[in-house]
Amino acid sequence: MRRKRFKIDKNERNFIIFLIILSILLYVVHFLIFKDIHHITLFALEDLAFVPIEVVFVSLILHRVIASNDRKKKMSKLYMVIEMFFSEVGSELLRVFATNDTKLKEIQNDLMVKEDWTNRDFIRLSNIKMNYKPVIEFNCENMKKILDLLNKAKPNMIRMLENPALLEHETFTELLMAVFHLGEELALRDDLECLPSSDMDHIAHDAKRAYVLLGIEWVDYLDHMRNHYPYLFSLAIRVNPFEETMDVVIRDK
Repeated sequence: MRRKRFKIDKNERNFIIFLIILSILLYVVHFLIFKDIHHITLFALEDLAFVPIEVVFVSLILHRVIASNDRKKKMSKLYMVIEMFFSEVGSELLRVFATNDTKLKEIQNDLMVKEDWTNRDFIRLSNIKMNYKPVIEFNCENMKKILDLLNKAKPNMIRMLENPALLEHETFTELLMAVFHLGEELALRDDLECLPSSDMDHIAHDAKRAYVLLGIEWVDYLDHMRNHYPYLFSLAIRVNPFEETMDVVIRDK
């Protein structure tokens, strides 16, 4: 692989030459006025000695602060996209998957997120979802339901993929691609009611991939909402897709 050479365009080169010439002219003017080469040399050396410190401050410290702030802004915009995804299709898709997950009972109690959860609780839940291997069994009705969901959400998901902020979040991009692939597999079949068992297994495998990625992203999404948008977090846990019955109404305790 060839190394990319550092290139300076014409405008930058002209600007650098201008600054150097301007600096020389100012030193010449200083000498012509005060006739003191000693002070010119002294101040020039002092300025030169400060350059490494200035480079450290500007390039390392200030640049990192600015880059960190830019990253926070990008991540904030990205999680707005993720929140939209789960509101429009992600949570409902998870609910359909969970309904057809024959192993869900094993971890269902661990998925009941509460408002008083801490970072430790979310780390524990993330580890559970990372290691969980679901068993998906579909029937024709549920496959049609998934296809309808994805067809309705497809235009918005395409716009999500066009969002440059996604470059900062590879796992969400991977999730979208897995969901797109599942939708394409279902859409290309003329009759979902007459599929052989081998093909049903293939679709279940694609669904499992999307389901696992959805679950992992769902945990990360909830944790972010808890830390930055408590009101969105409150709603998200009231529409928990792993609950057997959804109840958004806040009731007296």
